[in-house]
Amino acid sequence: MVISEHLLKEELSIKEQRVRALADKLNLDGICLFKFMNYAWFTGGGTNRVVTGSERGCSVLLILKDKKYVFAPRNEIDRITEEQVKGQGFEPVTYDWFTGHVQAIKEVVGDAKIGSDVPVPGMECISDEIDCLRFSLTEAEVLKAQEIARIISEETASYIAGLKAGITEEQMVAELSGRILYYGVKPAVLLIGTDERLLTCRHPVVTEKPLKKYGLISLVGEKWGLHVTLTRSFYLGTAPQDLVEKQLKVNQVDAEMIAHTVLGRESDWAFEAGKRKYAQLGYPEEWKLHHQGGAIGYAPREFRANERNEIVQENQMFGWNPTIQGTKSESTILVQREGQPLILDTVPKWWPVQEIEVNGYIIKRPLILEK
Repeated sequence: MVISEHLLKEELSIKEQRVRALADKLNLDGICLFKFMNYAWFTGGGTNRVVTGSERGCSVLLILKDKKYVFAPRNEIDRITEEQVKGQGFEPVTYDWFTGHVQAIKEVVGDAKIGSDVPVPGMECISDEIDCLRFSLTEAEVLKAQEIARIISEETASYIAGLKAGITEEQMVAELSGRILYYGVKPAVLLIGTDERLLTCRHPVVTEKPLKKYGLISLVGEKWGLHVTLTRSFYLGTAPQDLVEKQLKVNQVDAEMIAHTVLGRESDWAFEAGKRKYAQLGYPEEWKLHHQGGAIGYAPREFRANERNEIVQENQMFGWNPTIQGTKSESTILVQREGQPLILDTVPKWWPVQEIEVNGYIIKRPLILEK
């Protein structure tokens, strides 16, 4: 996918404005970004990671009122400036790996008042405030999210279509991971459960168990630092009626939460709508047995329902994931200025869907694919 130079420049400019506005609001001279998620966000997809999954990386960003600095040790600085932040106007600062970056930062900022996204001696930790800067996607980021959603949607459906009994959960993870990695999408989360495990495991971390009949795949794909999620279920043969009915009901809960994710409202308004729907369907306590998802973006979940109750922003993504024992419904949605949120992930025409009317809108949710 190619994004225009104009949109990329606009993305970076918007983020600089947000960071500097936050610094002014908090009476800070600058802000330091250590976390991978913030590094990727601010640079439009750059990475400071060497160790996959680490919160921090080998490089740090410092944004002052009139300058931007990128810090990295001598063995990393050339790679970082050439491959991760090239052409973005950062002034590079390097240091010996055995002396550390904190001292290098202090030599630049002196007595200046600096905020940070992690606890650092001498800096003010403002992690929650920085988080909120990431929630509203720019136009370029929306295009990126749509591309990730397309890849994981198409590859997951295509992969499931070819599955046969006997393959293990571990083998499925390896094969599906390879398919999306081919397009540069990393599996930040990839849960695959089969058969009776799905009656006891709401988070089916994979095992050596072979597939008999029923399978469920929950995937969070990451590229450019952005995350997109989906869940798909399938059955080899005709699914039992009780399983079909549970899927129909959990889809209704999901649709209710999607419909109540509204620009300018508190995010937990959707969560409360989901709880009411659970009760109407005869499952009043089910929401307590698994977290219900929440905002998604530069983390698999920026925050979960009932964890932070934030005002929903334009172009913010959410990934609700209600469950009823053995079933789950999950998609990535984008809050729009008008109308219902846009569901980013899709299923092919041959995949069965359920059409659910909520507040005058039709929301489509995937059903269990019988094959």
